[in-house]
Amino acid sequence: MLQRWLDDLTSRSGTEAVLLGIMAVLLGIYIWSATEVRRSHERRMRRIRDTLYICTALLGQLSIRETRKYECSEHEHNELLISMLACKAAPCLSPQLQEQVRDCIKEHDPARLALMHKALERECTALSDELTRDNQAVHWGRTIWKVLRPVAEPAAVVAMIILISDLLFRQRMLDVSLDSWTSVLPWVRAVSLMITIIYGYLLWVSPRQSPPGTIIKTLSLVIALCSLLHLIGLMAAPYALGLQLILFTSGFALTGSPSRSDRPYAGHTEMDENIRGSNES
Repeated sequence: MLQRWLDDLTSRSGTEAVLLGIMAVLLGIYIWSATEVRRSHERRMRRIRDTLYICTALLGQLSIRETRKYECSEHEHNELLISMLACKAAPCLSPQLQEQVRDCIKEHDPARLALMHKALERECTALSDELTRDNQAVHWGRTIWKVLRPVAEPAAVVAMIILISDLLFRQRMLDVSLDSWTSVLPWVRAVSLMITIIYGYLLWVSPRQSPPGTIIKTLSLVIALCSLLHLIGLMAAPYALGLQLILFTSGFALTGSPSRSDRPYAGHTEMDENIRGSNES
């Protein structure tokens, strides 16, 4: 059917100009996408450098206080408070660590400071490793990925154009009544395939290393793979779309943010036990 649509398109006058215009638009989308990807990466690296610059002062002060068993003068205490306030504005720190910093600002407890110190060291080490990998020599696979990543936008546009054009061509060629179930099935399949294109695009452009988004990536992959049911035939379109909508709805329950009480930061239980022990003594 798609071949018949292409033959019908190429038989019309002015097709070459239209195709050249489409190719120019797609090339422009690719150049824009590549530029945005590069700018986004540069912004990410700049935010990492700013975060490491801000957190280095706090890490140094916490290390000094740890050797002194968290005893310091009033001047050193004020400097630590200023460093923690500055660390709250670090752009690449996780929300959990920012909550720990806020708790330490409110209450200067040695147990809280020790836990924040360990968490801050872990995150700064991870950010420093990411910055180091970016400064290393570019590998062959990474070079190919830099070329293929911006293709996602024009590929999604082309897929949508082909899908809509094929749908309209099928509706024009099929001699069925508009109020029949057979005439609705192509539209159902088109909606299902549009959902597949959207989630395929999201999988394509998602960061390669993002452990917190594992559930989202898995759901997106399963929703996209539901389109394989269309290989059975046109009658499978309602089942594929229904399964995609069920998975889409279930995603709200699986990826919802837990409450603050349900996601205490690492060491929270031990910290509370230390606080209770100090209060009892």
